[in-house]
Amino acid sequence: MGFSKAIVTSGPTREWIDPVRYISNASSGKMGFHIAEAIGNWIKDVTYVHGQVMEEYKNPKGSKKIRVETTLEMRDAVLSEIQKDTLLVMAAAPADFRPAESKESKIKKEDGSEVLLLELVKNPDILKAVGFQISEKKLSGCCLVGFAAETDFLEEHAIGKLRAKNLNYIVGNYVGKNEKGFGEVETSVVIYSPSGKVAEIGPLSKETLSGRIVEFLKEDVSKAVLRQG
Repeated sequence: MGFSKAIVTSGPTREWIDPVRYISNASSGKMGFHIAEAIGNWIKDVTYVHGQVMEEYKNPKGSKKIRVETTLEMRDAVLSEIQKDTLLVMAAAPADFRPAESKESKIKKEDGSEVLLLELVKNPDILKAVGFQISEKKLSGCCLVGFAAETDFLEEHAIGKLRAKNLNYIVGNYVGKNEKGFGEVETSVVIYSPSGKVAEIGPLSKETLSGRIVEFLKEDVSKAVLRQG
C-alpha cells in the first residue's frame, strides 16, 4: 500500500457556551505535531488539521496547515481533504459534545438560580464520517488510524472503538491526573489492529514516541502489502 497523501489531525477543539466560555480539553497538540513532522519524511503530501494547539505546535515543517476551532469544522476539513491512497492519523482530541445552544451574550453569574443547567448534544464522530465517505465514493487504498485516550479499561475501549469505526489501527493510552497522557513530557502507547495488540511503545518523550509510531505504521503497512501479495 503506497500513500500519495497523509492527513494528521492535532490538538483540542472548542465548543462555545457563550462568547467567553467554552468546552475543551487539555490536549496540547504536541503528539500530532511530531507525528506530522515524522510522516513528512515518509509521505511528501501532508495536511495538518489542527485545533487550538499551543503556539509551538502550529507549523510542522513541510505540511499544508488548516486551522479549525470546532469539531464540526475539523470534520469538514478532513472530509474535504480525504482522497484515495490517503493515510489519516486522527491524533486530535475533538470535543465529543457541544452546547445545544451557544449564548450570544455572556451568561451572568448574578442571573437566575444557583444552578446553571447546560444542555449538551453529541458531536458527529469524525472517523465514522470519513469511513462513510470512503465507502460512498469508493476511495481505495486508505488507512485510518485512530487514538483512544482512556482513564480505564484501555484495551476494551480501544478495540471497541477500532471495530465500531472500522479502523486499520488505534493507538491507545491512559490519561488522567495520575497517568501519562495529556500535557505529560513522557507517555506510553499500545497499538491495536483488528487482530488485537500489535505493539507497545514507551515510556518515551512525545517527540520520540511519535517517530516510533510512524515507523511502526510504515513497517506494518509494508508487511501487509507483502502478505496480500
